[in-house]
Amino acid sequence: MYINTFNHCPNTRYQGSKRRLTPWLFDVFSKLEFDSCLDLFGGTASVSYLLKTMGKSVTFNDYLTSNSITSRGIIQNNSVRLYPGDVNSLFEINNHTDIVSEVFSGIFFTDEENLQIDNLIYNINFNKKTSLTGFKKDIALHSLFQSLLMKRPFNLFHRANLYLRTNDVKRSFGNKKTWDTPIKELMERIRLEINSAIFNNGKNHQVFNLDALEVKSGFDLVYLDPPYYAQDKHSPLDYYEYYHFLEGLSNYNSWKSKIDYNRKHRPILKKDASFKSVSFIDDLTTLLSAHQESIIVMSYKSPGYPSIEKLKDIMEETHKKPYIYSKEHTYSLNKNNGHYLENLIVASPKC
Repeated sequence: MYINTFNHCPNTRYQGSKRRLTPWLFDVFSKLEFDSCLDLFGGTASVSYLLKTMGKSVTFNDYLTSNSITSRGIIQNNSVRLYPGDVNSLFEINNHTDIVSEVFSGIFFTDEENLQIDNLIYNINFNKKTSLTGFKKDIALHSLFQSLLMKRPFNLFHRANLYLRTNDVKRSFGNKKTWDTPIKELMERIRLEINSAIFNNGKNHQVFNLDALEVKSGFDLVYLDPPYYAQDKHSPLDYYEYYHFLEGLSNYNSWKSKIDYNRKHRPILKKDASFKSVSFIDDLTTLLSAHQESIIVMSYKSPGYPSIEKLKDIMEETHKKPYIYSKEHTYSLNKNNGHYLENLIVASPKC
């Protein structure tokens, strides 16, 4: 199933995505015996999709609502697709000026695009004539999310830098042709990509949007891709900050009250979460204890904090002595490419 189906895995525009590592992950997963699995820090669901193609029963979890929406549309969904008529109706002009037009003018997108985003969200969520439900809504939102990322320099929302798109200057990065492509055209590309990715592997799947420590145990295998801390830094990549705009679109009704208006790029005020640098080791120990009856497969870059040796010691408290697979891997926009190893730490239950 992997060979025939994984070729359709949707592209991702996401920091730290494991999509290009999935052939390597497949080799490691194939050595293990399991049926049910939990992808606890699921991101854009590349690993969950791989596991689904391998015939597993997949449970996806991620702290970001936008990622959970993507996973519902691709992992939990076995058959529903979005059709041209569904999308065309979403572009009916209703001049519904709202949060994006009012709060984000000149920050990420042009005024015309901001109005169109407000219109799209209104038509997807609230317009009785065009609103979508269930997996169709999830696919539509995912298509919008990915289209907006494609139109962003660096595919992020961490800076108010619309000028990088609009200034008529010579550039050494980005794709101005894509930046200038209409949202509707980009959404159509994503819709076709998602439609070809949807399949039924005969198993049931579920999606959670929880802090990692809140997900209950009971899986044959738990895959972990926790926040990465470089040795010289006290904080990991801030995914909540990088993708706050998509989180706002995902929680539109409550978005305006959660915006930090004191910062230029208008991020959402952060929620507290586990796996901070001051609590990382304690939180990992708690997590491993909760899943001590599961096989653990943990992705981690080295060098980093904590060290691979420390991670092995922590795992040995609840699991058998781990085995480590390593390979060199480069990430987009990473200034230290060639300096890191990507590692998979695999530990079996003691009992």
